[in-house]
Amino acid sequence: MIIGHCLQVRCLERERAALVKFRDQLIDVDGRLSSWSTQEDCCKWEGVHCHNKTNHVTRLHLPGSYPETGINPSRLEGTISHSLLELHHLSYLDLSYNNFRDARIPDFIGSLTELQYLNLSYNYFFGQIPHNLGNLSKLLYLDLNRIGGYSENLDWLSHLYSLRYLALDYVNLSKGTDWLQAISKLSYIEELHLWSCRLPDIVPSSLPYVNASSPLAFLDLSSNNLTLVSTIPWFSNFSKVLSSIDLSGNNFLGPIPDDAFKDMKSLSYLHLSDCGIEGGIPKSLGNVTTLISLDLQSNGLNKHLSEIMMNISHNKLQCLDLSFNNITGPLPNFSRFSLLKTLDIHYNHLNGSIPKGYLQLPHLVNLSLRSNKITGPIPDLSFCSSMRNLILDENLFNGTFTQTIAGMFKLERLSIVSNLLEGIITENHLTNFSQLNYLDLSYNSLVTMQFSSHWVPPFQVEELYLEGCKLGPEFPKWLRTQKQLRYLDISSAQISDTIPNWFGNQSLSLVYLNASCNQIYGFFPDNSFSMLNFNNQNRIGPALDLSRNQISGSVSFLCGRSILTRLIDLSDNLFSGQVPDCFANFQSLTYLNLANNGFTGLIPNSCGFLPNIKFLHLRNNSFSGPIPISMMNCTNLRTIDFGKNRLIGEIPTWFGFSLLHLEVLSLHQNEFYGTIPSNLCELRYVQVLDLSSNNLSGVIPKCLQNLTSMTRKDGFNYFESFPYSVFSLSIDGVNLMWKGTEVEYKNGLRLVKLIDLSSNNLVGKIPSEITKLDDLVGLNLSRNKLTGSIPQDIGRMVSLNFLDLSRNHLSGGVPTSLSELNGLGVLNLSYNNLSGKIPQDTHMVTFNELSYTGNPGLCGRPLIKSCPGDETRQDPKHTPSDDDDSDDNFITQGFYIAMGLGFGIAFGGIFGTILFNRSSRHAYFQVLNRVEDYVYVRVELMKARLRRTPQNE
Repeated sequence: MIIGHCLQVRCLERERAALVKFRDQLIDVDGRLSSWSTQEDCCKWEGVHCHNKTNHVTRLHLPGSYPETGINPSRLEGTISHSLLELHHLSYLDLSYNNFRDARIPDFIGSLTELQYLNLSYNYFFGQIPHNLGNLSKLLYLDLNRIGGYSENLDWLSHLYSLRYLALDYVNLSKGTDWLQAISKLSYIEELHLWSCRLPDIVPSSLPYVNASSPLAFLDLSSNNLTLVSTIPWFSNFSKVLSSIDLSGNNFLGPIPDDAFKDMKSLSYLHLSDCGIEGGIPKSLGNVTTLISLDLQSNGLNKHLSEIMMNISHNKLQCLDLSFNNITGPLPNFSRFSLLKTLDIHYNHLNGSIPKGYLQLPHLVNLSLRSNKITGPIPDLSFCSSMRNLILDENLFNGTFTQTIAGMFKLERLSIVSNLLEGIITENHLTNFSQLNYLDLSYNSLVTMQFSSHWVPPFQVEELYLEGCKLGPEFPKWLRTQKQLRYLDISSAQISDTIPNWFGNQSLSLVYLNASCNQIYGFFPDNSFSMLNFNNQNRIGPALDLSRNQISGSVSFLCGRSILTRLIDLSDNLFSGQVPDCFANFQSLTYLNLANNGFTGLIPNSCGFLPNIKFLHLRNNSFSGPIPISMMNCTNLRTIDFGKNRLIGEIPTWFGFSLLHLEVLSLHQNEFYGTIPSNLCELRYVQVLDLSSNNLSGVIPKCLQNLTSMTRKDGFNYFESFPYSVFSLSIDGVNLMWKGTEVEYKNGLRLVKLIDLSSNNLVGKIPSEITKLDDLVGLNLSRNKLTGSIPQDIGRMVSLNFLDLSRNHLSGGVPTSLSELNGLGVLNLSYNNLSGKIPQDTHMVTFNELSYTGNPGLCGRPLIKSCPGDETRQDPKHTPSDDDDSDDNFITQGFYIAMGLGFGIAFGGIFGTILFNRSSRHAYFQVLNRVEDYVYVRVELMKARLRRTPQNE
């Protein structure tokens, strides 16, 4: 039996010992090489292959798991042992997708001279590629894609005479000026991948000789900053057999030369995206009758679409991508491109309507016309029975949701966001879409959806977006049938109903729920809201938005298994009671907004266990007690808005050394006492500091001059230097208090830099150092007990638009340097002990007398009281007194008009064009995942008593 067993062992002992040594220097965390210990015959080991007759080890196939599989990676680590040199007959070696971090490609691999196949791609090697790889003269296949190394010259490559396939993607070849000469010597090369290698540009005068019979069929030189003029003469030598060319991401500024592709008789795939190509495309391309796929996205094409299409052969074309250009004109007749499967022309300037029959394409699978200016009804797509993806977003399509798309039985994705559709959509319009998994009809405000309460849709959608459509007043009952629903947006849908109990079970599978801006009332179902099924490839992160409704009760439903949730917005509802202390479950939470509810009790201690929290809004509730010390762990915080609560205690000193990225700190209208901690001066990124309406005492720290985001530094732009600034996001808003008036700035904070210390018990002088904050927009120190004079150099604060020093005990004169603040729109120095003549600069006298009233010692315009030597001014209609409520009169109608116009123009001009773009609105979650930008600004000016001010003489 023993002899028989030995006869079954094929593995040669010397090679078996070499493999054992190789294994012993690897770290096999996942046990992939377990068979190497349990099996005696190495020819049966995982990844080992032996020759059927000689029993020599010829193949070693040990790739890690591929990232695109979506499973946890299984990778070998450690060191590649030189014991592989004992495998003299090894012809195949694949160690791709492993993790040989911080190691060089072993030099000894160049001594495995029998190798025909070598794949070390997607590892973590570094350093120079060994030149002795040039000894592998039998090599047919070499893949060093994404190894992280470099090569200063490619002379070694020219010795691989037999090479058919070469991939050096992402290998740094910036110093390899001989790359073209080396490649041209590879007489048998069929497939060449040199993506993003930093290749030096080709010098036309040094073009090497290329054998016209070279079999090169696949060429990828994308993302190398090459110029087209220098590249064409080289690759045109391969014109007879080249079937695929990818030159995307290069520097081809200007038009494509007319003769660029005239002799490409076999060209099937041509990708020239993001190359800076201008104008149109050459007529010679129309002679390439073999073309199957043409990608010209993200260029500067600016011709009429009909002119462009005349230069493209229709014989075999299946995929055409002209997106992200400046193409104009109406959509031409595409029916002659009868084999077309993908047509993508989104983000251009197409206009006009689409006549019937122009899209008579029986094989069309994907159509995207997004972000153009196409008018008229939805095009007739009754011929497109193969359609799976239809994207018509952000056009001017009008009319009803017609039956012209009803025949697309295979439709999986339908998106008609932000058009002018109207009328009623019933179940009859959707009855044929049995394979639909994505439906987006958002921002068609004239569309009403009327479905029977007993309707059972033929589809099971995963993503459903109906924002701005008329769904109400009842909560959609048909949602109960959607068992695969992951993303749901029914915001601004005119729903005035309770959320049914069955939705509590439905929500268990939701990743994203937006039901904001409705009139939903009652309790939210007390079921766990799970976010565990998040797909990282989706553009929207896990989120729960119930804001701006009338939902009441507790928020105990939050205490589910929601570790992947990134946004929770429950603001502007009727929630009450204590917030449950379960936020430790939300490890990915970035944005939490509980503002404008009726919450009571302490701030949950678990809020301090949110490592990724950036925006925390608890404004306008009845939270009490101190700020929990655990929050010093939230080192990523950008915004703290705790205004209008009952918080008490001293302002934590740890703000200044734990929350160093803080941009907005609002503790307005609480019960904080003690002094202002000097540690706050360490918040160099803070641009809104609101400590108003508390019981703070002591002096104003001189070190406020260290708040560098409020200063103009030579060569320093805060908003560019800090990549995660709140202003690059689209989900933050802060309420600022101006004299009893609450103003909400939503993503407009870039233009507002504010210090508000009003309505406290601060004493002492206004520190002159504060005048160094020359980028400060608003300064409010009113209603304190400040003494001394106004700093004489206050004119240095050249960005100041709002200055309120009223109701203090300030003395001395009005500094003449105030006249230098040309941008000053609001000034209040009332009710102090100021004296002397008001500077008679033209700008200073434009403020009405309420800016100066309550200072008996002041004289001169615009006050009635004249100074010695001036003519006496009289105003029989008004005599100021201490009984006047100057603070109310101070904010006049003109102030609101000026503020509204100023911020409206500034914000609207920058952000208005993308106001209704959902993909941009969720840009934040795509920064963490992929981002698109939904930036918009809403400036809301609330009530103020308006009183007539005295007219100037």
